[in-house]
Amino acid sequence: MRLAALVVAALAGAAHADTPAEMIKGLPGCDPSRAHCIGLQIHIAPDVTTADWLATQLAGANRHFAPLGVGFQVIGADALPASAAHVESRGDRDELSIDRLGGKVVHVFLVGVLDDVDEPGAIAYGVTWHRHNDQRKYVIVSAQALERTLAHELGHFFGLPHSSYAISIMNKSDRKEPPPAQRTFADEEVAAMKPELARLLKAKVIADLPR
Repeated sequence: MRLAALVVAALAGAAHADTPAEMIKGLPGCDPSRAHCIGLQIHIAPDVTTADWLATQLAGANRHFAPLGVGFQVIGADALPASAAHVESRGDRDELSIDRLGGKVVHVFLVGVLDDVDEPGAIAYGVTWHRHNDQRKYVIVSAQALERTLAHELGHFFGLPHSSYAISIMNKSDRKEPPPAQRTFADEEVAAMKPELARLLKAKVIADLPR
């Protein structure tokens, strides 16, 4: 049996994971106190994760983006083909998004195993990606992701690179302080995301959801 199938079966924890419609049912809308409410369109590989896992990722993204005045709300979900259980190559990453990037929302692809295309034999928790000659970005998150992975990748979507701020969830270095539960975006990173947020809204790549 392929490694991907073994990992996916272990993560699912049951014979069948929730359907896309079941996974997003009951997820909260944006906090009305946020200045901006951005839609997430979710695309889910079969049997890779659960509604609770998705709820945790969404809650983490909303918590970390609070200082930016941004909230996220899932507006829809659909199923990816079974091949998305293991995304191995750049071509696989490209193929996920074909005919799926409509609307003024952030597209998030939930897959089983996501190979690190820059380090053979390694895996990635998530990536912000775009196809060759197509600058529209989208997010891919592995079922093995940490609680902060979606927020980290959305940080890339809004223009952040990896960083060396100790507090930052954009810092990939192994460190003891501050503990993971206290990490978030550095103040400098919040400031850096503001013009990119404004640019994406002005260019109508994304749009505020109606309240």
